[in-house]
Amino acid sequence: MMKRTFSTITLATISHLVMSASEIQAASDIQTGYFIDSPVTGLYYQTSSSLDGFTDKGAFNYKDGDVVTFYLGTNKSALPIATLSGQEVVTPTLASATPSRSVNLTRLLLSLDSTPGNREEIILVSKALSDPQFQKKLRQINLQALDASKDKLGINLVSVQEAARHLDESQTYIEKNFTSEEVILRPLNTKFRNIIIKRRDWQGNLCFFDVARKSSPDYYGPIGSMTYMVTAEGIYEYPDIGDYFGSTDGSVSGCELNTKHRYTEVLFEPIEVFAEWGGLIGCAIQGCTRNDINGFTIEDYDDEIDWKYRTVAINYDPNTQLLMQKNQGLGPKENVSHLNRSESIWLTTRADANHHVDFDGIWQETTYLSDGNIDNQCLLVTGGKVLSAAPDDDECPTGIKAYANDVTASHSDMWWLEPANSKATLAQLNTAVKWYDTDTKPRYTSWEYLPAGENWEQGVLYRLQQHIVVDNKGIQHPQTHLISELKKYQNRESRT
Repeated sequence: MMKRTFSTITLATISHLVMSASEIQAASDIQTGYFIDSPVTGLYYQTSSSLDGFTDKGAFNYKDGDVVTFYLGTNKSALPIATLSGQEVVTPTLASATPSRSVNLTRLLLSLDSTPGNREEIILVSKALSDPQFQKKLRQINLQALDASKDKLGINLVSVQEAARHLDESQTYIEKNFTSEEVILRPLNTKFRNIIIKRRDWQGNLCFFDVARKSSPDYYGPIGSMTYMVTAEGIYEYPDIGDYFGSTDGSVSGCELNTKHRYTEVLFEPIEVFAEWGGLIGCAIQGCTRNDINGFTIEDYDDEIDWKYRTVAINYDPNTQLLMQKNQGLGPKENVSHLNRSESIWLTTRADANHHVDFDGIWQETTYLSDGNIDNQCLLVTGGKVLSAAPDDDECPTGIKAYANDVTASHSDMWWLEPANSKATLAQLNTAVKWYDTDTKPRYTSWEYLPAGENWEQGVLYRLQQHIVVDNKGIQHPQTHLISELKKYQNRESRT
């Protein structure tokens, strides 16, 4: 069991780094949150209301409505590891939309911990983190496939299994130290829509949406959905495209939604069937507290069909009102003979919520080059086109005439853009796509977007351009050759 301890030696070491936002802000306006993966000390953070500093035993300051970005380094030029709405408890699973990124973030933090013999707290004060050359290396890593950067970083990475165990222990710590009976979600008699995204099949191959098949009416690629409502008597499931992927005869890929299993009529199951369930369904009748719908566990059991050995993370953000569940297979073991590398994301919102991200407007794109340098450009998205301009001292021009360079073809992986509609769903922004540039050669991009802010538009969109390597067993592995981050240019309006 982890305890909230902190040595005086460590405090003296980092005291010159810790900045107190209360010195420059009225204390009554400031709230305290905690970054817990064990309590983390030494993460630099900055909020949308200009509070900044370093986490101290996990603690950071924010204001109501703030969006907070955490950096692995000494300032905001370091590697940003998470951008999300400010709240009391932040974890690696809450800070990412994909399961592998969540677990790999924990792996990286543990591997850079200055006190590896004591996992009760993670202390980030090593010389490496303040080294400009090491920071360049960090900016090139892909947290969805951290092992590919192992040699580049030159550090010993803890295993996926060790990170998963640590996250499991951290959940026990959170439940002990941050228990609250406050109900933050009342799901009863409310219709919800659950979007399911396959990120990897059981072999570990990336699942892609083929943009060339976008217009096919029965093609959904790796995206499924189901709609349901919990009542005091039971659960109603409504007609929807379903959540069944692949087929037993192999005619449908394990990465592709099988539309033969779509829901075509209203179904009902009595509440007793779900008596042992957790998550939103388990707490629907009495109302859900933070601990009911936030957690991490390692499942290792026989479900009478197939042995489950995987991580399951569930997180609810009361600011965006998004419930996420992420599953990741932990590989073979005694009771699991297959590769067991499947990854899935479950995104749940109210069925009547009209959440989307509007891409019309100006975006800042930051690209991390292979030499460790950074390239910035400003993008204007309008009418299904993408136009670019160079920034001026990190500021994007707000006049439309400045955007004279048409880069639509090189951004064809933004598969949601249409001449009459540039609004993207959360599913589209978290799906890997197979797309085609002007030379018709297949290209691959893995997208990830965690919404932040009440309007969902203050998050960071990760664009990982990849190529596929096939090993001698015929299994695909993604190799990322270019990493970009896109942020909507906030609080500025375009003008002619």
